[in-house]
Amino acid sequence: MQGDVVVTGIGVVTPMDNGQGVGVFWEGLCNAKNAIKPIKSFKVEGYKCKVGGENFGFEKFLKDKSLADSDRCTKLFALACQQALEDSGLKIDSEVTGVAFGSILGGIDSGQRYMDEVFFQGKTKNGSLLREYSLHSIPTRIAEKYSLAGPNFCVCTACSSSADAIGLAINEIRKGRAGVMLAGGADIFSEFMFRGFSAMDALTKDGVVRPFDRNRTGLAVSEGAGVLILEEMEHARLRNAKPYCKIIGFGSVVDAQHLVRPHKEGLGLSKAIDVAMLEAGIGYEKVDYINAHGTGTVYNDLAETKAIKLSFKENSKDVKISSIKSMIGHTMGASSVIEAICCIKVMQESKIPPTINYKTPDPECDLNHILNVACEAKVNISMSLSAGFGGQNSVLIFEKVV
Repeated sequence: MQGDVVVTGIGVVTPMDNGQGVGVFWEGLCNAKNAIKPIKSFKVEGYKCKVGGENFGFEKFLKDKSLADSDRCTKLFALACQQALEDSGLKIDSEVTGVAFGSILGGIDSGQRYMDEVFFQGKTKNGSLLREYSLHSIPTRIAEKYSLAGPNFCVCTACSSSADAIGLAINEIRKGRAGVMLAGGADIFSEFMFRGFSAMDALTKDGVVRPFDRNRTGLAVSEGAGVLILEEMEHARLRNAKPYCKIIGFGSVVDAQHLVRPHKEGLGLSKAIDVAMLEAGIGYEKVDYINAHGTGTVYNDLAETKAIKLSFKENSKDVKISSIKSMIGHTMGASSVIEAICCIKVMQESKIPPTINYKTPDPECDLNHILNVACEAKVNISMSLSAGFGGQNSVLIFEKVV
């Protein structure tokens, strides 16, 4: 490792706060607030699930009005970037600052509107919609907005996308190819995505997300964005920045065995944990908190439990665990960076948000879950787990800076 990479700024947009920033997001988590509500953006007749995590009104917090006609996903990511940069107090050196963006569908909303206007309504094509249809256009738009001439790339590895974007950004800094990276991701709530999860019968059957509960029935699709400002420790020190934490470990491994389902024994996720722990160079007993992927689906929660047991062994019952998807839903490609932000706040505030809606214990998901009410806890090392379609598994490990 050439140098420690630290987090000096965070920005987050979720259904919990409609774009109001990290403070309101964190307060909602600690108060066990449920942001999963009846869907309003499209008609739900014919669907079994009728709830989701929509974000209304976040655009009003976006200061750059030149982005007003941008794609919705671009605006989500731009707002998270705005918040993170303001939080960091960073004066941008455009030559050494880059963007790493993770998403599943990116500008799918613009693509759909473009097709509707051009092919079905016969209107003159809207060039801005075409420009922001592809995934890569979103980090490119951010680079253009802030004149960032450093590394710029997008990652699409299912629900691990923003974790992998963070991992790649760390590598750019450690290799000396960037001094600062804006790393994170975004995904929007769309009927396209909702319909896909509905067809797979993966959505909650009763409108409630209850990870690790014996009676769990599925996830809730949601939307959001998150961004971390990453810097090499010495770079942060020279500008008198106060880091939130160090990122000490990253692992990314694919199951390579099924297009959708996770490995039933959690082998891929366990291997990703072990890779990240090897990089961190710490014992498993040192991990105080795990933010679980915790979707509330039968297969995922069981596989994740097995993965934790496989890696942590005798320490698996000691580490505290919770899933914030029970409150904000599954924000798709943005989920891993949003959950990383939760890990960072846990260390900063010495408080762990709960998994809510839990009623019935599952004897096969018998780890140390923080249930229904937040708890006070000193946390020096936290871990975020992500497990996406195609068997994509990614793990980030954070250490508190004291």
